[in-house]
Parts: sequence; C-alpha cells; structure tokens
Amino acid sequence: ALPRQTSMDVAFRLERFIEICHRADQVATMPLTRGGEWEVWARHTLKARKQDDFAARRMENACWRAWNKKSRNGSSHDLTAAASDDATGSDEHVCQDDEEFQERLQSALGGGVDFATCRFRAKPENMAYDDLPTFPMRPNFANFKNSLRPASECVVFDGCPEDPYHPSNTPIYQTSTFVQPSCSEFGAYDYTRSGNPTRTALEKHVALLDQAAAAFAFASGMAALHTVMRLLKCGDEVVCNEDIYGGMHRLLTQDCAFSGIKVVFVDTTDLKAVEKVLTKNTRLLHTESPSNPRMRISDLRKLAALAHEHNVLLSVDSTMMPPVICKPLTFGADIVVHSATKFFSGHADCTGGLVCVRDPNLAHRVAFLQNAEGTALAPFECFLFLRGIKTMHLRVMRAQESAAQVAAFLIAHPRITAAFFPGRGGCSKEDLSLHRSQSTGQGSMISLTTGSVEFSKRFCDACKIFKTTVSFGSVNSLCEMPCTMSHASIPAEKRTLPADMVRLSIGIEDPLDLIADLQQALDAAEGNASVGGPTAGFDSRFEDLPVLPNMGMATHTSPALSATQATFQKAFPSLDLDGPPNRDTEAPWRAAALRREEDARCQDVVAGRESSLLPQLLLAFGLGAAAAVIAGKRFR
Repeated sequence: ALPRQTSMDVAFRLERFIEICHRADQVATMPLTRGGEWEVWARHTLKARKQDDFAARRMENACWRAWNKKSRNGSSHDLTAAASDDATGSDEHVCQDDEEFQERLQSALGGGVDFATCRFRAKPENMAYDDLPTFPMRPNFANFKNSLRPASECVVFDGCPEDPYHPSNTPIYQTSTFVQPSCSEFGAYDYTRSGNPTRTALEKHVALLDQAAAAFAFASGMAALHTVMRLLKCGDEVVCNEDIYGGMHRLLTQDCAFSGIKVVFVDTTDLKAVEKVLTKNTRLLHTESPSNPRMRISDLRKLAALAHEHNVLLSVDSTMMPPVICKPLTFGADIVVHSATKFFSGHADCTGGLVCVRDPNLAHRVAFLQNAEGTALAPFECFLFLRGIKTMHLRVMRAQESAAQVAAFLIAHPRITAAFFPGRGGCSKEDLSLHRSQSTGQGSMISLTTGSVEFSKRFCDACKIFKTTVSFGSVNSLCEMPCTMSHASIPAEKRTLPADMVRLSIGIEDPLDLIADLQQALDAAEGNASVGGPTAGFDSRFEDLPVLPNMGMATHTSPALSATQATFQKAFPSLDLDGPPNRDTEAPWRAAALRREEDARCQDVVAGRESSLLPQLLLAFGLGAAAAVIAGKRFR
C-alpha cells in the first residue's frame, strides 16, 4: 500500500482536481442573471453531491491502479510527485498538473471509458446533430480473440458493468426517456428509441459472439433485413441468392424494386454466375449458407473476395447458423443478419432481428437508420434475448445431436425420396467439406421430399410432437411445408424449391421420441396407422384419465347420462362407451358425456343438500345441547 502521508496527498489532490473541473463546468453553463447563487445551489443538490462522490471514487480507484502499475514497473516517483504538489498554487498551474496527472491515469486505465458519466455537447463546433452518437461508446469486437470457449462466451458476460449495484443479471430499463445533465449537454442516453442500457447490453453481447465492430437489435428479423437494404439508394443494384427466405424475396421484389433498386437473383454456389451478374452499379451481394430451405452451401470466403474485388458489400443471413457454430464476419463478410426470434430466443416467445457489421463507418450508418426509422428492439424483448443467449450453446448442441439421428432415420426410410442438410447423406462430399470449413456443426434444420404434395400434407398433419408452424430454432420441434407457409409469398412460377418439400426444425426433445413421432406420421400418411400408437395424442388434454374432483361419477349414473348414452349408442352403434376410449373417434363424445354427467351430479348434490338441511340443523342443535349439559355437570 502507499504510505499514509502519500495516500492522504493523493486523496487531497483528487478532491482538488474534481473541484476545479466541476467549477469550470459550472462557469461555462452559469446564467449571468443569477450571479453566484446558481453556483451555490448547483453545488449542494443531492444529485450533484452523488455525482461528485461517484467521480471521486472512480478517480481514487484509478489512482490506486496507476500506482500499482508504477510499482510493478519499479518506479512510483512520478505518480506520487504529481499527486503531492502544493495545492496553494495558482489554478492555472494546478490545472496543468492535473492534466498531466489525468493523462497518467488514463494511460494506466487503458481505453476504458465511464459510460454512465459520458457527456456530449448539444452543439459541437465541427459536428452535425445527427452525427452525435445515439448510444454510449462501446468496444469494437471486430478483431477480438476471446480466450473463452463458445459455451462460456454465452454465459460469461456482464451487460451492465457500470451499474453501481452490480446486478448479476442485466436489469430491464423500462423507461422511454432519461434525464439529461443540462440543456446544453446530452448524457449517455436520452430516449429509448435512440438507445437504452438493456439494448446496449444485448448488442454488446451479440457483437462479442459474432466478432463484430458493432451489433444492432431490431424489432424483427425483417426489420433487420430492411435496414440492410436501406443502405442502398435509388439506382443501386443488389445481387441475391435465388434460394432465399420468402420474406426476403417479398422485400426485394415488392419494396426495394419500387424504390428504384435493381434486384438480380443468382445461384451463389456458382461463383462464375455471380461474377457474371456483377456490374458497376452493384453495391450489395446477399446470400444464405445453408440456404433456406434447400440447404445449399455457398463459399463465403470466395464470395467475400469476389465482392470486395468489385467494391461490393457481402451480406450473409446466418439465421440458420448462430454464432456459436458459425461467424461469417471472420470469413470476410461485411454484414451478418440474424432473425433473433429463432436460436437467440430459443423459446418462441419474442420477436427480434440483429445486424452485425465489421466496419465502424458502416456501424455509424446502421445506427443512424435504427434511430431515424424507429425500428429498434424494446427493452423487455432485449432482456428475453439476453436470457436466451445464456442457453443458446446448450440448445444448439443438443438439437444438432438429435438432428443427426433424425436425419439418419429419414435417409433410410423408403417413403423419403431425398433429405437435405449439411451433414452426411444430406449433401455432396464437396459441400460437406466446404460447410465444415465454415462452421462447427450441421445445425438442426432438415428439409425432405416425399414425391407427393398430398402425402407431405398428410405427413405434417399427422405429426403429434412436431408442431406445424413457421419459424425454427425453438426448443420444440417444428414442421412446415415452405411452399404453402414460410415461402408462400414467392409466386409459384418464381420458386426454386419442390412443392412437396417439408422443412423440419429439430428441438431438444429426446431423439427417440421424435423418430417415433415421424414414423407414426409416415404410417398415417400411408393410411395404415395403428390405433393408439406410441405417440398418439400429446395434446395435453389427457381426456382418457380420471378427473378430479370426480363427484362420484364412477358409481352414480344420472338420468341425463343414461339418455345421452342411449342417444349416442343409437347414432353410433360402433362406439363402446363402457370400454377404453379411442382418441381418434370417441374422445369428443366421451368428453361431452362426462360433462353432462358432472352437471347432473352437481344438480343432484345441490338438491340433496337443500332437502336435508333441516334435519342436519336439528341434529347439530341436539348434539350441542347434550354437550352443554355434560360440561355443566363436569364443572359443577
């Protein structure tokens, strides 16, 4: 530790430094009409004192860190000398020394910045208002090499290191506005549309995972894609992969095209074809790898080199490959887009999109569009995504393992004509090798064809565990037919995918249960499904189980139930109301009968209670009187 006298000198020096800086700041903003009264009031408000205390603690901490650094280097003379000058000198001399002292502290601290106290003048001399940052400065992770492994990267992250209470989880800053230091300065945040601490935490964590200069969170995946397209202007050209998400195809053909942007579709797995369509007006090359839903693999490294050779930006929609298994920015991509609704959430409970960029200048433009167009993600959804990221590696790894087993089952099944996924048997050896050079896993998406549109429909409808819905990346397994669901917005004559294609998203259920469900669905589509199969049901209604309270239904048969049974038996002679239920045919009728029986039983109970009320009262009165007589004799 420092000698006591030196420590006292340092503390005094810091207090003097803070006082001078605070006084200079007040003088610059002091109204002339109020004289010194305003200064006295401002210096003694609770807010001002707290700010001074925070600054003093931070500077004291910086001083100790600087002294420790000097001690390790074998010399602390300069620091102690700077901290022990005579404070009775002129303010000019003190300020000059303090600047040198601050420089030494800043050198010891590195590039750290106190985000909470960062201020920006409202009218800088050489900067336009729109050039002011809409969020506090943040680290640039473009060339960051994390010593942690992917599983730890998802968990080891403090989203709010400046919070004085040091919460273990990032709080939800559910506010629309933030109080500013003064009318002539902006604080770290002013309006949640422009910036919010919860959103900053999410964007910093995503940038760390994707090794981006900056990441930006939007209200949906389509809002993120739309922002990328807003980087273009009228007369520019965008070249896009022909096998693309249906919503992106709609955005390009029905929005960008009407904004004067030329759209060209090409197979991005063919580099010669891509180079052929690039022109002097091409500004953006957009692709997916694997593509959705045909799972085609594009060479991201060569596409990036080709694009940059023609002064074109490369944008990659990496929704199917989250950053725990693929980081396209490290292969030369300029922009990476994620629909955070999928793997970042993982629970199908929030909607969002992410844009990650490698170049700081591009980040500035994306930040401007996010603020100007009001498409930023709300604080509560940011909190949900921060929570989802913590389990993303676990979910993705488990889903990948299950997907490999499901894919092996589908490849071997005679009714599946083809299966598409970036794994063994799902693509060519060349594509598999290319994909493995770009990612550490095959993902959890599988597309398949059956040779018949009607068979594919029956197959999806017969699935019990697989939910028929769009989207993917959830903990639940999902199935859909792209031509009629996720890619239905693409006109039939422009689609490049088979009409009978089915897309599966594998969740984290037991793979044996998933395979059993697919087997029974294939059998049902064939028309030879067995009654009460191993996965029959799973509707969470459990109508074949006893109910509580049963109100004596097992031993009481009301007249209403007898009449209902007779009517059902006459109309449906094949039904066995007394035998075990058949979910597919009897469940609705049996449930109706049970409800009628319960209603009748309740009516009988109520009627019985009313008719037996008087005898019960008389009996209670008699027992009470007898007890009183006995008690009187006992205490007499």
